[in-house]
Amino acid sequence: MGEIVFNKSQKNLKKVYNRLNSNNLSKYVKSYTDKVLFLAVGGYNRTFELIQAMGADKDDIATFSTLNLTKQFLMETHQKKVIYIKKINYTTSVNKNLSFTVKKLDLNVADAFEESMMVYATAQRFIGDGKQRQVWDKPTVVVLDDQSLNLQYEGHRFRYQNDIGFVQIRNRNADPKEIIKEIENVDEAEKMMFALYQMDVSTEAEVINVLTQLSQVVQLKIDDDWAIKPAEFKRIAGSQNLATQIKEMPELGIYQLSSNKKIGKENARWIIIPEHAFNFTGFTYKDEDEIFAEQIEMEEQAEQRIIAEQETKLQKILSIEIPFNIRIGYTGNQLSSSVITLQTFLNDIDDIESEKVNGIELLEGATTEQEYKAIKKNNLVYFLDGNYKNDERKDENYLGGRRLISIDVDDGDYNRAQIESRIETQGLFALVYPTAKHYYDNSNRWRIVMMADGEMSKKQYKQVVAGVAEVLMLEIDEASKKVSQLMGYPLAGKDVSVLTGSLVSIDQFVQEEIDFSQSKNVVPFTSTSKKSLADFNHPQAELLRKVLNGGVEEGRRNETYRQVYMYLRDTLNKPEMEIWHAEALELIEITKQQALTDGLPEKEVEVIYR
Repeated sequence: MGEIVFNKSQKNLKKVYNRLNSNNLSKYVKSYTDKVLFLAVGGYNRTFELIQAMGADKDDIATFSTLNLTKQFLMETHQKKVIYIKKINYTTSVNKNLSFTVKKLDLNVADAFEESMMVYATAQRFIGDGKQRQVWDKPTVVVLDDQSLNLQYEGHRFRYQNDIGFVQIRNRNADPKEIIKEIENVDEAEKMMFALYQMDVSTEAEVINVLTQLSQVVQLKIDDDWAIKPAEFKRIAGSQNLATQIKEMPELGIYQLSSNKKIGKENARWIIIPEHAFNFTGFTYKDEDEIFAEQIEMEEQAEQRIIAEQETKLQKILSIEIPFNIRIGYTGNQLSSSVITLQTFLNDIDDIESEKVNGIELLEGATTEQEYKAIKKNNLVYFLDGNYKNDERKDENYLGGRRLISIDVDDGDYNRAQIESRIETQGLFALVYPTAKHYYDNSNRWRIVMMADGEMSKKQYKQVVAGVAEVLMLEIDEASKKVSQLMGYPLAGKDVSVLTGSLVSIDQFVQEEIDFSQSKNVVPFTSTSKKSLADFNHPQAELLRKVLNGGVEEGRRNETYRQVYMYLRDTLNKPEMEIWHAEALELIEITKQQALTDGLPEKEVEVIYR
């Protein structure tokens, strides 16, 4: 285990080492084209000695606490090799009180220091007067002694001065010669690199020392583990803080029994030390790039889990069998019934188009509205799910079995992305594809096919279709609410979007009717009902709960408050929900105020709550 944390830190140090030992850095012959190297040495108490070990004589080093280009600074740094910046706080300010001291990140302090480095890097000055006037021969190495690891305090990273090379030393008092020895066979960095400070380095040597002492005193072995009394463990650790840290290190696996246990002749709440803990040689440090790579990997794994879950959910929906009817042309009432799944529905699209219809070619070739309508009437394929008496397509013949909810988006000029966004906001499964009109004149005309979580009656179908259209904020005609309405089959499989989500809840849109005529003892709901509008189990009520529990995150506010208002407005418009009318009025005002609190402009709130 070396003293320098990270290979890139070794390369940073080697670059400075090579510069200090370059022939161009003699006191009198220097290359003015050399870029200034900034090196931050973190967590080390012997930085000045290290600079000397790297090839700079004591007289070659100018020590300052700032990079301010004063006359004295210029005179004292002229023809030196190194400027050694020794200070406590590079990015923080310190507030001292009689009873406490507080250190906090101060961007004014950090920005000022960063600016001084930027100025120094390109500064050209003269020193002396008259005949003694000469060009300032500035040091091209600046070493920042960062013993307190302050340069990355609270994750701060300089914004513009990105050429600082960072080096962190494990042992604060390591021999400089040992550090130099580590970089003998290391290639120098092409440019100075950032290296993330590791916050547990300071305890690493202490942990190894404690483990060494423990290995010499433990005598009680249980299988492959060792046991020691808590008091003895703490005494060897030397402090409560270090003892706790060691027990919490996952690399060691050391733990304490939850209750007393008698082992041999002694009874104690033992500290258990696995055998492998004594082989600990140091922490595995993670640099910024490694942490970022791990985060990407974790996100990818999470994405794959979500994809797998969504695919399972999707396949479950696509495999549901439904009674299905298909026919060419929409005139007449005769149906041809079968039982299929939506997966079959999707699989058959291109075969139907190429073998029976050629609808896209016909529509794209149509030159008049009359021709277009004739193609729709006679040539295209239509579908309808559900069972019908004598396979005759009439509302009065409907026998049940319908689960598909079909909506045509014929009004407005929505593009596909807008339609799909509204569906995805509701978390619903859907098929979205262009209607015949799209292929005729490239109109933004779309069909949405969803599936309910159960079979619907004729009345339920009408309510569900109307409710879904309202949730999606789409206008539909009355024909779409007919349970026997034919819908156009997709014309191209590649044009069908399959959106993963949930089945449509019938209960969300169907209002149960209570028959009070059956018994005089049945009493209608009264205002004493304790159920709130936020307690119902459907998406709009869930959005209402979200609003009431602290507001809505940015990016979803307009749509969320719109849905909540529609829910409350619909409640007011339904006589059968009279017991919730007062609450709905109150909630409208509460949610309106919350919308303003969330940051929505007053005009937008007025539009939503119009």
